[in-house]
Amino acid sequence: MSRRLATLSRARPPVMPETARRVRALLANPRSTHQDFEAVLLCDPVATLALYRAAERLRRGTVDELTGPAHALSLIGREAFRRAFEQLPVLDRPPLQHILSPAFAASQAAHAGWYAEQIGRVMGFSHPVEMRVAALLQHPAVLALWATDFEAAARATNAMRDGVSFSVAFTAELGQPLKKVNRRLAMEWTLPRLAREVISDWDPANRLPQSVSLASRLALVGAAGWPEEEHRLHIEILAGLLPHHHHDAATWWHRQAVEAARRLHPFGYPLAARELILLPGGEHEVEVPALRGRDYRRTPSRQATGGLQQLLGNQLREIRQACGVDRILLAMPDRERKVLRARLVLGGPPDSPMRKLALPLRARHLFSLLLTQPRAVWIRAENREKYLSLLRPLPLDAQSAGGFFAMSLFVEQRPLGVLFADGGTLDDAAFRAFRKAGQQLAEQIRALRRQAA
Repeated sequence: MSRRLATLSRARPPVMPETARRVRALLANPRSTHQDFEAVLLCDPVATLALYRAAERLRRGTVDELTGPAHALSLIGREAFRRAFEQLPVLDRPPLQHILSPAFAASQAAHAGWYAEQIGRVMGFSHPVEMRVAALLQHPAVLALWATDFEAAARATNAMRDGVSFSVAFTAELGQPLKKVNRRLAMEWTLPRLAREVISDWDPANRLPQSVSLASRLALVGAAGWPEEEHRLHIEILAGLLPHHHHDAATWWHRQAVEAARRLHPFGYPLAARELILLPGGEHEVEVPALRGRDYRRTPSRQATGGLQQLLGNQLREIRQACGVDRILLAMPDRERKVLRARLVLGGPPDSPMRKLALPLRARHLFSLLLTQPRAVWIRAENREKYLSLLRPLPLDAQSAGGFFAMSLFVEQRPLGVLFADGGTLDDAAFRAFRKAGQQLAEQIRALRRQAA
């Protein structure tokens, strides 16, 4: 075994603080049932893994006989589980909704588990909880990397959020294929049979591992911010798997993401459903619960990344409504400040090239000009010829041909991005509302950054 694999094998990933609190309360309550424990453990991959490893230590091969955490607990007893659980580290109050934390990996696993169980129930499989456990434990290498090399895991996560595939991003940081490391850790950590089967090369005709694998990939799409192409592809795959009476796979998936958010939000996880509202039509079908938890609310840095994402989503919806426009788009520079990309889009045609906007910042076009100083423009028939050379590089569509608003957003005298709106009624009142809303958004972002600092 290589030194890196040996380090990963010895990793001790942490449980979530809320998991620790709930499990200890259940251990202290003589009336708590095995099902009470199971409901908590199925929301935390590390806690479930600890229970299964304790069961395997009791008798070799036991882990392959288990149908769920309640079954495992009935075999080893509370005291053995207590000893195993108290040896686990506890994550030190992760920044709420922050992706650069082991909580992000645990959230991804927890979402995969939820999808797997619900697919199992819809498909009529005998042990949907067993499927949930298998999905929950699909990426031991990622949990181990967060525990042993925070910076490497953070780089891989950032890359995934920027469009790099999950496998490529983590393979680059692990130095070996992600699948290979997952397989090795599945053996070292004695994961249950179904989890090992899904991590390995399973038979495509076997719908059980196929369903668990799909659940894991659905969770990856949500964790990556619902990228459009992956989102569409997996809707098609899901539609081919679900029974015919679930004819709308997209709606089923989105509803499960929201239900997962309701079940998982007390644990302080980043929630995939919070970015569902940024998809076309998502603002109408998604209602995500507000996160609770006194301890997390006291963490100043909770606003850092998730707070900004939530603020942008909320404000863009309000701007869209206040200005009476059909589409609102926010474009922001990438980390190297070389390319201006569409960050959030609400409304407009789902196949519009504006959704894939990616413009080099050094090129001459309207948006790069806007980023040189705070300003706003209203492009319409009367002045379109004047701006024509600056408009040609933009991926404008039929909707924007009727005119649009655009303005630069500056925070602390630095360009943050470009706000764009079109469709609906574009008149003087709408343009004034647009400029005012953009200025308010910049002020809110400035206040958010100061609070986080």
